[in-house]
Amino acid sequence: MLENLKQHYKDAMTLDNNVTDTNYEWFRTDLGQTFGILKTALTEKERDLLITLFQQVTPTFEDTYTTNERKWYNYLFQAEQNQAPLPTNQATVRFYYFYLKRPIDDKQNFEEAIKGIINSELIIWLSYSNGIIIEEKPSITVDVEMIKDLCGTLTTDLYVETYLYVGQLQKNDAALKEKFTLEQKCFQSLYRSAIQEKALTFYEALPLLIMQSPTSIQKDILSNQLIEALNEQETLQTIEAFLQANLNASSTAKRLFIHRNSFQYRLEKLLEKTGLDIRTFSNAAFIFLAIILVRHQRD
Repeated sequence: MLENLKQHYKDAMTLDNNVTDTNYEWFRTDLGQTFGILKTALTEKERDLLITLFQQVTPTFEDTYTTNERKWYNYLFQAEQNQAPLPTNQATVRFYYFYLKRPIDDKQNFEEAIKGIINSELIIWLSYSNGIIIEEKPSITVDVEMIKDLCGTLTTDLYVETYLYVGQLQKNDAALKEKFTLEQKCFQSLYRSAIQEKALTFYEALPLLIMQSPTSIQKDILSNQLIEALNEQETLQTIEAFLQANLNASSTAKRLFIHRNSFQYRLEKLLEKTGLDIRTFSNAAFIFLAIILVRHQRD
């Protein structure tokens, strides 16, 4: 795509990441590459089309980042930064992705509302209408109903239609940046589609993504926390027995020849590691699809 744009705009397009140059309109691809096109070379129709295809980058916010926000931005979007700004003993992190139907003026009140629900001070604006929230010390589970209520409140009080997507519990390892990029790309695709759910977890989103583009979803989109859990024989056996028993705990314990309390302990271990409580239908449906992805796309 970028090569085609380069051929079309020629010298009017640059790949230099200098978003403070106001002579250019700046955009970012789903893979995090930034490019600019001279404003004088763009028609209004072309600009609108590019905005639908790519993230529009606004330099204003980068100048206002805190030290920690700057570290995270550099790590997630700059090729030369490969170390996540997290302590090595911090096992997990979670990303939230928000999109607004129009640019927002009251950024402060928006952030205060977000911080009242999500335990994070890290809100990184990528443009006037979208950004990411980083939960450095994530809770194991997320109250989706509260997230949905938050979207409703923002729409009512700030008059801005808000879409908020909840990412997976990600492992703090060398693959974290790649996992973020894949997850962000999936949520961008969902936001641009005809599916207009205001608040979704990744676990609820995966079936919709598979319906939308069944050949493009690979196992790498799953968090390493989950992939590691599904590669543990006892964990996988427990999950499959639970699914086969129609989510009935007593029947599952009998199938596995273990005490019901032992079975519940295994589920709690899975929840603690992955954030997935497969006693709920949506999470059980997600893990069923995840097992298929891992099983049929082995390295």
